[in-house]
Amino acid sequence: MKTRFVIPLVLCLGCLGILLTQPEVAPAKQDSATSQAAVVHLSHFTDDLHRASMGLKIANLMQENGVATTLFLDIEGARIGDTRQSLDVVWGASDTTLAKLYNDFVANGGVVVVCPHCAKAAGLDAQHLRKGAIIATQGDIVDLFVTADKVVDY
Repeated sequence: MKTRFVIPLVLCLGCLGILLTQPEVAPAKQDSATSQAAVVHLSHFTDDLHRASMGLKIANLMQENGVATTLFLDIEGARIGDTRQSLDVVWGASDTTLAKLYNDFVANGGVVVVCPHCAKAAGLDAQHLRKGAIIATQGDIVDLFVTADKVVDY
């Protein structure tokens, strides 16, 4: 059974525009997307389901459109990588759970990296990681952000 949080729907016009329109992109730009690497930095979970949902949606959108996307989970977001935490939650009027968004992202080749400090603070270790997730080393984090072409922050 999924838990539904009822939150008044406040539309972010920028977010709505991203989700409802697809900008015209010249073919050269589309081809270059496949060679780009992006990081979606997600630092929220049940403390801000709107941000968690949008971060996962944007990560999926980018991955589905040929951008090699890594989801970097830290602070409260680290809990998304923990199998002991239920992702059967939705934000607002959506019927799409965080579980579906996460699983779709991983199924489409997305990589999930969890901050080691935040994992430790949340009691998360390798045996409780969700499919597709790893706990990063400090070197991994440096490489992740230094080599990224784009970083999106939620």
